[in-house]
Amino acid sequence: MNKISRFSARGSLCKTLAFVLVAITVSSCQCSEEVKVVNSVVEGRYQFGDINSTQLKAATRLGIEPLEERDDLEKVADKLVEIKTNDMYKVDRLDYSVPYLIPSAATLLHDIGRSFQDRLHEDGYRKHRIIVTSVLRTQEDVDRLMGKNQNATKKSCHMYATTFDITYVRFERISMEGKPIADSKLCNVLGAVLEKLRDEGRCFVKFENNQHCFHITTRS
Repeated sequence: MNKISRFSARGSLCKTLAFVLVAITVSSCQCSEEVKVVNSVVEGRYQFGDINSTQLKAATRLGIEPLEERDDLEKVADKLVEIKTNDMYKVDRLDYSVPYLIPSAATLLHDIGRSFQDRLHEDGYRKHRIIVTSVLRTQEDVDRLMGKNQNATKKSCHMYATTFDITYVRFERISMEGKPIADSKLCNVLGAVLEKLRDEGRCFVKFENNQHCFHITTRS
């Protein structure tokens, strides 16, 4: 192959690679993307302090009887709603819980996700979803978690299907339409949503600093 042929081949290869790079870049802009909040400074007013004993009273009054293991879910299937990733929220990988809640808790979660997106939309920001990191735990799940997490408690509200956790350090961007929003602002938008629902008497909320989440229990 002469020099001209080699340069021509190289030029064609460069054009092909450039085209592929552009295609990948355009494609990635159209897809959803998880956003990690690096500077997750939650304002003091949103560091809610509804402790476990307070939430546990509501959980035991409203929720199911705690289950020993996941095979027992069939016994209470008629009392639970399975939650799945949708337009309002994303269900994260669940290693120590299963995606089920009593109906009122499922409705509360949906309303949190919708209100979060409404606030972003009102201010012209790009659409994001909240991420659910923990839901219903069986006794078996709690025992396994306690072996790993020193903050886990034997008397967990998660055992009653009334309680779920939403991370404040990760969100999922699902649209490029609108203004970009600072990572640090997302957690406080979520905080404002929870403050309103908490003030309305719909939920108890505990700000979990070590676990980077809001621990939420329905009150109705």
